[in-house]
Amino acid sequence: MNASPRPIFIGDTLQQPVESALNGEYVSLLGETYYRIANFDAMPPFFISLVSGSNHWLFIASTGGLSAGRVNSGQALFPYYTVDKLTENSENTGAKAILLVERDGKTSLWEPFSPRQAGIYAVVRNLYKNVSGTALVFEEINNSLGLTYRYAWRSGDGFGFVKSGWLRNDSAGDCRVEVLDGLQNLLPANVGEQPQLTLSSLLDAYKRSELEPLGLGIFTLNATMTDLAEPSESLLATTVWQVGLEAQHTLLSSRQLPAFRAGQG
Repeated sequence: MNASPRPIFIGDTLQQPVESALNGEYVSLLGETYYRIANFDAMPPFFISLVSGSNHWLFIASTGGLSAGRVNSGQALFPYYTVDKLTENSENTGAKAILLVERDGKTSLWEPFSPRQAGIYAVVRNLYKNVSGTALVFEEINNSLGLTYRYAWRSGDGFGFVKSGWLRNDSAGDCRVEVLDGLQNLLPANVGEQPQLTLSSLLDAYKRSELEPLGLGIFTLNATMTDLAEPSESLLATTVWQVGLEAQHTLLSSRQLPAFRAGQG
């Protein structure tokens, strides 16, 4: 006996169902031909790789969790974990966006692609990969707020990995949006595969993050990880910077995210 689904509420908010009409087709996007999977979140999580004309490698789950780097796992930009861990780590590794949307005197918190907000908004999620396999675009259309957010992963020999973001107003009315957009769980340079897998807590104690006045984030180790009684400097760094919108603030820690969610800047 099939019963019609009953309405389920989260607090006073009616839970929105996940769109289940899967569809795949070729489309034109960003001046290229992409293959689009519409409503990809209705599928079980799956794994994707991007190719590069240089020495970049990137493996990403459809949840957004990923690992990437140059040459091998010993030069990873994000931790080199197994597929199951990458799939589960989407909330704390890789791209992260949080938006405070002010429309008609009301401010709404929106975190695209986050399981934290499952069912709160009526959303459509699409995934695009270009024909050459060098770019991947995640898209979330929020019909409740009248906004669309996209982000893309690409690589280049000169600048390494490039994460781009777009926000579009799909409604006729104006809105004001505070945007927090960036990356989480970046690794400093000189971290091999073994410390990532077996010494992650000790590794955290060696990490150092700095912000230059012009907005350059520098992620290093205080010293190479060794128990020898000798000088052991780590002179390489992972560097990150942003271009486009003028940044009011630059955060170096995910511990600062709850304050933004609460509207505390």
